[in-house]
Amino acid sequence: MSIYKKFNEDISVIKVSDRNFTANISENWSIGQTANGGYSMAIIAKACSEHLNHKDPLVLSANYLERVEFGPADIEISKISSSKSTSTASITLKQRGLIKIFATATFTDFSKMRGINEKLREEPIFDSYEDCIQVPYKEGFNPKLDKNLEKKYCLDSIWWDKPNDTNNACLNLYMGWKDGGRVDLFGLILFLDATTPPIFNKMGTVGWVPTLTLTSHIRNLPKPGPLKVIAKTEFITNNYIEEDREIWDTEGNLVGQSKQLAKLRIKK
Repeated sequence: MSIYKKFNEDISVIKVSDRNFTANISENWSIGQTANGGYSMAIIAKACSEHLNHKDPLVLSANYLERVEFGPADIEISKISSSKSTSTASITLKQRGLIKIFATATFTDFSKMRGINEKLREEPIFDSYEDCIQVPYKEGFNPKLDKNLEKKYCLDSIWWDKPNDTNNACLNLYMGWKDGGRVDLFGLILFLDATTPPIFNKMGTVGWVPTLTLTSHIRNLPKPGPLKVIAKTEFITNNYIEEDREIWDTEGNLVGQSKQLAKLRIKK
């Protein structure tokens, strides 16, 4: 089975009533003993796509209230508004009756979008794809989701081997599925939260960096081929840090952006 198909199986939902769905949280996209935030968001997006009038995710914003565990989850969608171009809803994801994620989402239809397209900034210049280095996978060290992802880091972003206080807390890398399959809009939602925390390039693997809030903007369906990803942190405030990410496709189009607030929990 292709990784693209496996991912889509793992974000599938079952409709149980007009606005209620169930899902099964898979270990395949985990970080430690919890589901990756982008993966959880992709499940929520899949349920919204099946419920709302518009089918393509445009903006998703989530608050992660409790650790999302592996196994069954209940999703409830409340439609807020719908216009010709967008549909908006609020969503809760619960496990054992506890709200784990509260989210809002706005959906659209990319095939019908028309308007101005202008780049006010060009795509980033990276090292060549061939010169970049795939992060090595070590059982118990890397998140399980890394088994499924190509992550070829540029030479200034070898966080696992050359962290340095003089580095920027920034990572530049190429990303895709390990088997080179297509990345759709739901895959982009995962990728927007799937890099290593960029602070590790400056401070090393100093601890755990759990997501508190995450907002992702989907700008367009990416063209085939490896995606350029930038992840950066510029401020630490009482151990709260932001992580900003951009994703560019092979034709130089910005296809995704995200901003999250996370807590830097230093190892004791």
